[in-house]
Amino acid sequence: MKKTQIISLLLILCLLGTLDSFAQKEENKEFIQTKNARESLKIAQQFINSGALEKAKRQLKYTIRLKNNFAVAYRELGRVYFELEEYGNAIDTYENSFNNDPNISRAAYYECGESYFKLGQFEQALYYYNEYSSRKTSKYANKKLESGLEIGFDEELEIRLENIRFVTEAQAQDVEHYPKNLGNAINTQHNEYLPAISNTGNRLVFTRDIKGRNENIFTSSFNKEREWSTARKLDNKVNSHRNEGMAKFAADGKVFYFTGCKRPDSEGGCDIYAASLDLFGEVENVEHIEGPNSRSWDSQPCVTCNNDRVYFSSTRPGGYGGADLYVSYKNEDGTWTEGENLGSEINTKHDEEAPFIASDGVTLYFTSTGLPGQGDGDLFMSRNNGEGWTKPANLGYPINTQSKELGIYVHKDSRTIFFASARTEGNGGLDIYQYELPEELRPKIMNNVYGFISDDETGEPIQTPFKIYREGESYAFQSNERGAFFTCLKQNKAYTFHVEVDGYKPFMSAVFLEPPKNNEPSAVEIKLIPIKKDEPVVAKYDPKDNFTIERRPRNIVKRVAFYFDKNSSDLNPQTLAKLDDLAGTLSNSLDKWTIEVVGFADHTGSADYNKVLSEKRANSVAEYLTTMGVPINNVRQEGKGAIASHSTLEMKMNRRVEVILKGQILERVKIYNVN
Repeated sequence: MKKTQIISLLLILCLLGTLDSFAQKEENKEFIQTKNARESLKIAQQFINSGALEKAKRQLKYTIRLKNNFAVAYRELGRVYFELEEYGNAIDTYENSFNNDPNISRAAYYECGESYFKLGQFEQALYYYNEYSSRKTSKYANKKLESGLEIGFDEELEIRLENIRFVTEAQAQDVEHYPKNLGNAINTQHNEYLPAISNTGNRLVFTRDIKGRNENIFTSSFNKEREWSTARKLDNKVNSHRNEGMAKFAADGKVFYFTGCKRPDSEGGCDIYAASLDLFGEVENVEHIEGPNSRSWDSQPCVTCNNDRVYFSSTRPGGYGGADLYVSYKNEDGTWTEGENLGSEINTKHDEEAPFIASDGVTLYFTSTGLPGQGDGDLFMSRNNGEGWTKPANLGYPINTQSKELGIYVHKDSRTIFFASARTEGNGGLDIYQYELPEELRPKIMNNVYGFISDDETGEPIQTPFKIYREGESYAFQSNERGAFFTCLKQNKAYTFHVEVDGYKPFMSAVFLEPPKNNEPSAVEIKLIPIKKDEPVVAKYDPKDNFTIERRPRNIVKRVAFYFDKNSSDLNPQTLAKLDDLAGTLSNSLDKWTIEVVGFADHTGSADYNKVLSEKRANSVAEYLTTMGVPINNVRQEGKGAIASHSTLEMKMNRRVEVILKGQILERVKIYNVN
């Protein structure tokens, strides 16, 4: 060998020695070196007891290197892998333990079965569950140490066997489509769960739990590319260094309800709060909700579309066991009642969580670990039929799996759902998925109704209580300081809106709610006519008073609105169909009405442009009515130009033409004796 070759070889050997020494130093940082395997095992068990599972995993691997046939070390490492949800590694390690000593631990057989169950390998899971069951009277090394584990496993075993029967039948059915993971912008290796979508459909809020230590509320927006943006944590008005989560929007998008834990104003460990949002969707104010909260854990709120009930989960005393579902009702003064348990049809001795009440107000979705299901918590649906809650229906595969499902949101289209699942193909832990709900499990489709109450002459908004009637039932509502109100009503139904305000003529009008175009909210305008000073005022009815009835003529005004696309005066199909209906209604009573046609535009564009556009819209409607037999001499055209708009919905409502029908009827009037 040449001298240069010898020098090179020596350099290589030195380098390898240096690298090996460096590797040993780095490796030594990962575990604590000991004289023997038993000392190393004790250190690993201390790590396990303190919750340092990653350190315990490294120490146990080192222990096994010291003693390759150490059954107890394999058993402990299998347990660590199981807790870290590394189920494949757990199975290999448990089975190594059994090979070295089949009588080391009865509980390990159950945990090995659980690992197979989590991976959807049910035949192998059954084998190990049966092994666990058959060893109940056997002698084994860890019997005294693991007796507490076995008590819990004995209780769970029958449920797990029922899970396997249930999931085997469910997964035997043909499935064309599977839930879609929302992707890396939303889901991480941590837990993401309890999703909720804003009423506009373009904003998502959800809870993220980082390593089981810190829960926070995150949000994401649906962008122009029809993808969810990278989720960001909400600001410190909502989130803190304590736990927050379980956020759900109110249907009008102006408030969301959430859970805050260990705050200065909390009654118990976790309480329900409401966060009001500004016009840009940012948190304006956070308020502790009195009524539903108790000294126990109160969490996961979901409010009805009409904001009159809040459903939530609670561990308060007096329930059926574990966490139960409760409801709290809103009083007329805006306060909330104490929580009322939903009863034994919904609640079990185990946990019922994450309620979601659909827009129809009667269809409830929730997670249960006590009802027959496929795994560690399935999603269920129940309806309130007026007499109580129906028997909950399991949402089935592929929504539910052998893994945990927690929290569901049903979009306003009543088909699309967002839910969280810990299925093994996800990013890790609970991930958020999207899917289409089977028809038999869908709630009734509702119309989201935005309305405005204003002065007919000045256009000023009117804040007032009012009622909506349908088939003998009445519903109380309140418009806000801008005259606006929001509600959810069934489609293809007729409703009567009744408003009485001092200084205005009573308003009562029927509205038929057709399915909205493009799933947009329906709009209802209520214009109150002021009472003139010289008009006679009829005294309010008092049953103690005497009265006579006279027929007096009364002027009436009816308004029908037709809406146009932006910058357009063309009659769209919806407007044409509505004009045909109006012409048919008027055909037998033209002599009773004078008709005005008034055009409007939104505030975009110049004043001159809007004036011309509003006149074109009025002319389009007037000309079409003429062709349908409404004489032109009964039609007056007037372009009103732009009127102020404060939101996208109001802008849409301002792009309209009003057909104003004026006539007179003989009205029965009660004349009271004031003597």
